[in-house]
Amino acid sequence: MKQSARGIIFLGVLALVYSGSVGAGSVSRLPLTTAGTIAIANLDHQIAQLRDDAGVEALLLARSRFLGDYDALDRAVSLAERRVRTGGDLMRRARTRSAVHRFSEALDDLAAAEQVGVDTDAVAALRASILVATGHAEEAIPRLEADASAHPGFASLGSLATAYAAAGRIADADRLYAAALADLHTTSPFPHAWLYFVRGMMWTEQAGDPVRGEAFYLQALAHLPEFATASIHLAELEAARGDLPSAVTRLRRVVAASSEPVALALLGELRLRMGDRTNGLRDIAKARRRYASLLARHPLAFADHAAEFYLGPGADAQRAWRLARQNLANRETARAFGLAIDAARAAGRDRDACLLSASAQARSIDIESSACLHFVLP
Repeated sequence: MKQSARGIIFLGVLALVYSGSVGAGSVSRLPLTTAGTIAIANLDHQIAQLRDDAGVEALLLARSRFLGDYDALDRAVSLAERRVRTGGDLMRRARTRSAVHRFSEALDDLAAAEQVGVDTDAVAALRASILVATGHAEEAIPRLEADASAHPGFASLGSLATAYAAAGRIADADRLYAAALADLHTTSPFPHAWLYFVRGMMWTEQAGDPVRGEAFYLQALAHLPEFATASIHLAELEAARGDLPSAVTRLRRVVAASSEPVALALLGELRLRMGDRTNGLRDIAKARRRYASLLARHPLAFADHAAEFYLGPGADAQRAWRLARQNLANRETARAFGLAIDAARAAGRDRDACLLSASAQARSIDIESSACLHFVLP
């Protein structure tokens, strides 16, 4: 499962909840952090205390991101959409809109926030994160470098690291992820787990080093065993090397705690591979229903993963193509181009695949090139 670059925006959300300061430290040993069950209980207590007050959105987004709680995501978006009276409200709505990939609307909110006097640095930082998420990391890097220099800490360093990774600067990104972890002084497991997770994702999915990536996923889960997406990524690596029983056990824990469709779909596929046809088909059917529900509420947020599902166990190439095009129209990242090209080929739209490949190459986006010599492209 490939993840989007919206993680850089989530670092900003975490910065609203957990503070870190500059200081010397080592990332060679795992820092002592609060047990995951206690941290989640504390998070839920904070959410209950704030009720529907301003600021609860960030807590709800954290719950959604770590635990696969999409009811929390729905509530965060609903509250942010209802409350737009101040510059702070506009910033909170921009963050929730970014979380569900409504990037254009989020940028409109940032422009409005600037007009009412919201801190320029805060607006610029969130705007830069949206640039990274939509495939424009090179444009965002100068601003993020300035922010990391002026205000070093886990959010600024982690955001710059994510931008470097998106731009293919893996060594620079890894150095900054390590610095962000070293500068993180909090007993909350959430920011530790997130930084280890995105560092692992970079090594696995961008640098092609699953061994190193797995080590970071394991560190993320050591801090927060309940971290659903980290468990799914680790299960994918276990399945890839043939350890299906371990992957199934891990995924069963995820789906027992949430209705994460990626976990359901992968669990169904693995059960089919192991000969458990009844449960495998049941899990895939559950994933299909879950994607239908999520796409109805947040179509842009789930278009990419749903497209991957319909290319795979969902077995609907035409729907995958429609979703992949929708996702690409929203953000022209390398991953979005690759997904759209795969979907076009699966749907028998070879000319569209070639046109997309040519478009990506014209933008200097690094994707696998297509064999399109038999088409006359404009």
